[in-house]
Amino acid sequence: MSAAKGSVLMYFCAISGVLLLSLSSVWLNIERMDLAYDLSKMEKELSSRTALASKLELERNNLISPYRLKRLAATYGLGPVGPGQMRLMNGQDQGK
Repeated sequence: MSAAKGSVLMYFCAISGVLLLSLSSVWLNIERMDLAYDLSKMEKELSSRTALASKLELERNNLISPYRLKRLAATYGLGPVGPGQMRLMNGQDQGK
């Protein structure tokens, strides 16, 4: 009878081990899929932010272009400053 108990115990341990390894494998695959999904989402966000940064830089360069500023100045009747029109302000003078 003890040989039969030992055989049943060994069979139970083998089944438990296989079940544990199978559950571990499934859990690892689920975690891998979650990480892959998160990575994909982060890559898309990085791509969209990079595209937005490029668009914003292009818009900034367009807004400060000398040609555009000259056109706007001519539209509003602005021109180069004349003698005595420009005043330089030091940091001490600004608070007074």
